[in-house]
Amino acid sequence: MNPAGDQLLELEILGQTYHVRIQGSTEWAQKVGKIVDGTMREIQAQTRLQDTTKVAILAALNLADRLLILEESKSALAAEVENTSKQVAEVLDQALS
Repeated sequence: MNPAGDQLLELEILGQTYHVRIQGSTEWAQKVGKIVDGTMREIQAQTRLQDTTKVAILAALNLADRLLILEESKSALAAEVENTSKQVAEVLDQALS
């Protein structure tokens, strides 16, 4: 481990071993690696592509799509919480007046 807190971790993705430098939890990085590996294997099984570059690009698109869906859901929930909080504050103001 170097002074910056980095560490080298070995991940296996689609049968290939990658040495990646990480900061933080090895468990987290392994979980990320498993998600990437699983997504790539799923895409490879569905498309029967053998070109790992194409599989990787499709996996990146798939994961980016999931990320955007989650970000939009988070924004919608935050707006809903803000709206509900304002309504509760208004009710409390009326009750205390």
